[in-house]
Amino acid sequence: MRIFTPQERFIILFLIFLLVLGSSLYLYKLNHPSFAPAYIIEDFKKQIEEEINEDIIDYNLYLPIQKTVRAENKEFAKIKININTADFNELQRIPCIGPAYAQKIIEYRKKYNGYKTIGEIKRIKGIADKKFEKMKNYIKVK
Repeated sequence: MRIFTPQERFIILFLIFLLVLGSSLYLYKLNHPSFAPAYIIEDFKKQIEEEINEDIIDYNLYLPIQKTVRAENKEFAKIKININTADFNELQRIPCIGPAYAQKIIEYRKKYNGYKTIGEIKRIKGIADKKFEKMKNYIKVK
């Protein structure tokens, strides 16, 4: 004498299976924020950031700003500077030229036996048309 027919047993087992599966998915969603709606994720991120910011202590000591040679000498050259004969410090008096570009200008000058025209300075990597326009009134080659 059986209580359930084979079809009824199948349906009962299927419903139990769905109950277990649904419960498992629900618990998985609770523990994994990737399934959560966007507003829940944003709240979670804010909460994490607040906890991190409370624990961080900034031990960096900021040093006073040191003036470089360029910063002290803000006045640009009033006369045109010959890029074929100027030394390292004179070249830095040209607008847009700092220590790195001054060194590059000197190296190019040595390698190619000087500049023939002021436009040749654009062959130095980093000196393009805009930078050249700012400095062309302050340089000469002869």
